[in-house]
Amino acid sequence: MTDPVRILLVDDEAAFVAALSRRLGHLGASVRTAEGGVDAWAVLESGPVDVVLLDMNMPDLNGIETLKIIRKNFPETEVIVLTGEGDMTRHMQSLDAGAFDYLLKPVPLERLWKRILDAAGR
Repeated sequence: MTDPVRILLVDDEAAFVAALSRRLGHLGASVRTAEGGVDAWAVLESGPVDVVLLDMNMPDLNGIETLKIIRKNFPETEVIVLTGEGDMTRHMQSLDAGAFDYLLKPVPLERLWKRILDAAGR
């Protein structure tokens, strides 16, 4: 049996986080959550994460800052930006900063799950 994909969902929209966490859990993922970049740091420090799903607009650190911190300090962890922001500049900044992918909300669960598995090397 394969270990579950360990996901950290970083987003400050509580209803979105609850719904997506539940759906990913049904697919067999182990999901932890954080409301922003500072909380994400604490979760990453507490144990390994395979894939971070990262929103761009958060109350403390913005997504680009958080992405850079994650890539520098946790290089084995892949980051998929999952945001409602379709700004092409942000998209390119995210990829330049090391994001595995940049997906716009809403994204079909099947597509998101495939990208998560790809990022986790499964």
